[in-house]
Amino acid sequence: MQLDDLKNTWNEMSNQAKEKRNLNLKTFDNMNKKKFNSKLKKIILPEILGSLVCLAAAVFTWLNFYKLGTAAFQITGVLAIMLLVVLPIISLISIQQLYKTGDMSKSYADTLKAFTVQKIKFCKLQKLNLTLSYLLLVTVILLSTKLFGTNHITESKYFFIFSYSFGFIFLMFFAKWVFKGYNKTIKETEKLLNELPA
Repeated sequence: MQLDDLKNTWNEMSNQAKEKRNLNLKTFDNMNKKKFNSKLKKIILPEILGSLVCLAAAVFTWLNFYKLGTAAFQITGVLAIMLLVVLPIISLISIQQLYKTGDMSKSYADTLKAFTVQKIKFCKLQKLNLTLSYLLLVTVILLSTKLFGTNHITESKYFFIFSYSFGFIFLMFFAKWVFKGYNKTIKETEKLLNELPA
């Protein structure tokens, strides 16, 4: 009889320990998921804001399309609108794929592998976005002379020299600053995943 009682007590304690361990793991997973999501918000929020600006600029260009008189300016306008729509799509796809890798219900190895793959894809898509941004810069400066009207500044022979020079230099330094911030955030997120129990 005492042996049965001892077995029952042992089983109860074992079950309680398993439940407590599962509860601790679940709490740990929830905490890490929140940390993971908060780290990625440093990338997601600026990208969403940039996407909204691009889409607003696309709508503005479309609504003022009639101001682009010649075929050359109209082609440039269509190209600008396409870029202003494609850039946010690329951006949102890249961050959505990166965000999905934070599934803590998967095994440690699978989570880490998925994050590494999506990190590489994210960097490639961001580089593609940067390349397209230079093309967008060219179209925006060209269209600005028609969309915002001609004046003594846009009619100056130095307007395009200064605007393109300043635009390319600004974009180069801005992109470097953004990539540096994104890389830091991604490394912090990866470090958080590396701290997960295997």
